[in-house]
Amino acid sequence: MNMKLLKFAALFSTLPTLMFGQQPDATVTERNNQPPTAVTSGEKNNANVDASDAGAQRPIFLKTTNISPFAGLDSKYLYRNNPLSAADKLDFIETAMWMNTAYAGASFEAVEIDDAVITPYLGASYTTTEYLESGLDGLDFASTSAYAMLLAQHSSGWTFRAGISYAMDKSKSTKEETYKEFYPYIGAMKSYAVSDTVLGIFDISGGQHRSESDASGIPSLNSTNSYSGSKELQNLDVIAGYSLRFVYDNIVVSPRYGLVYKRYFYGSNEDRKDFLQTVNLKIDYIVNENMNVSLFGGYSNRDSSSGNSSADYDFNSADGGIALG
Repeated sequence: MNMKLLKFAALFSTLPTLMFGQQPDATVTERNNQPPTAVTSGEKNNANVDASDAGAQRPIFLKTTNISPFAGLDSKYLYRNNPLSAADKLDFIETAMWMNTAYAGASFEAVEIDDAVITPYLGASYTTTEYLESGLDGLDFASTSAYAMLLAQHSSGWTFRAGISYAMDKSKSTKEETYKEFYPYIGAMKSYAVSDTVLGIFDISGGQHRSESDASGIPSLNSTNSYSGSKELQNLDVIAGYSLRFVYDNIVVSPRYGLVYKRYFYGSNEDRKDFLQTVNLKIDYIVNENMNVSLFGGYSNRDSSSGNSSADYDFNSADGGIALG
């Protein structure tokens, strides 16, 4: 087994699962608040993955240039049985969805401190989400996001990150902004070899979603798409997850279990607490260093205490689809 491919494939698959837990509505909205792990791992055809003098793995492509730009496109087609993350009275709605993301960014010269290498990143992305069935096209929206992040790779094998991101959603039908947030966050990840072809990855992170939302032009829904009150969606979150990466030549099979805890503070959401569980399976075919094709599926369950509101925020949702990145 090519161990370089093993490491690349494992890291390549990590970011989407980390991002999944860091979204205000993790079942719908894509929010890129980190660079792709294929970039942070520094894997290229000409990459040398030797350790740095400090013993920590350096993003090798930074050795030849102080600023390294990157860009990419992702397209995802999926079928979801509860696209509005709604309670029982609305969860009969089903739809196909098409999500397209364009992203770009840059990494800057790495800095060594003691037993770690720290690399700064800046980036931005634009995502469109379209509902293709069930008459939900009026809820189509576009998301813009930008981030600044420091990634510290430690000689112990832990990778730490700290950053801040900005995200904004705009309704396609009304052309009005429906949601925006600043999200400062910290996180840590540890990967280890379970066997010659299997990696285990543990990740934990947390942050504060400092958000504003607007109900203009958005139907009232019993879900986190219910924009009511400028601060009602503000929350603190803590995310933990464990995943495995099974590698067979150019195929990577990635099951993951994740937990998200959220605490809200304002309006009808005051004292509301959410506990979200997710189970996901992703199968990647690595075509080459610049392209992969994926099959994916997942199940989400949220238990919520409604705070000062009588609304029911519990939901179950399952989806599956194909992606090209």
